[in-house]
Amino acid sequence: MEDKVNEQYTAWAVTYDKDKVKMFAQAGYSYEEFMVRFLQFCSLRAGMHILDVGTGTGLTAISVAKALSGNCKILGIEPVAAMIEKAKSNIKNEELEDVITIKRASAGNLPSEDHVYDLVTCTFAIRHTDIEKALAEFIRVLRTKGRIVIADIYAPEGWRSVPGRVMAAVLRFAFRFRKYKAETKSEVLTINEWRAVLGRLGLTVINIVQFPGRKDPQWEIGRAIMAIEK
Repeated sequence: MEDKVNEQYTAWAVTYDKDKVKMFAQAGYSYEEFMVRFLQFCSLRAGMHILDVGTGTGLTAISVAKALSGNCKILGIEPVAAMIEKAKSNIKNEELEDVITIKRASAGNLPSEDHVYDLVTCTFAIRHTDIEKALAEFIRVLRTKGRIVIADIYAPEGWRSVPGRVMAAVLRFAFRFRKYKAETKSEVLTINEWRAVLGRLGLTVINIVQFPGRKDPQWEIGRAIMAIEK
């Protein structure tokens, strides 16, 4: 999976920021409004120590830093070198180099001691990992009563029916020939599957908000934000 993720996001780094906004618009949602909801779920407060996992081009880390007027410390971790370079450029342009630090690392092996962070964020990245292993790492580095806020796509429940499984297989095959090669190996869970995983790990779900596909919500991929506590 790591090779496909690196290939996809290395090629995508230059246009990723603009493409993300376009993808939300195509789904019928505003990226800015989505991020407002995301930040609300973070329960931000001054002085927080924050880990942004799969930071990509740094968009989420920058949004959090701005919301706190720079009164926080954020470590962004990202496995793809091209995305890190773009993130560093974005952070420099926003004059947030004293607030946000970027390291190359993966979600399954976080470069941190135990119980360090008040908040772990992860936007549109966790599906490209071993989800339970990544969540176990999030738990390890969180302080007591620390919060995890995840945003990602989710599969409609219909995908678990026989016709849905056939359709999902066809989509994965089609992605092999497009720039989204990492999606062929990504783990796209339903909301019920997310609840089951989080429950197995002893995490408490505070809130989940769903942004279902508007054309055909029974079959179209949706987006969700999940607020979870340790």
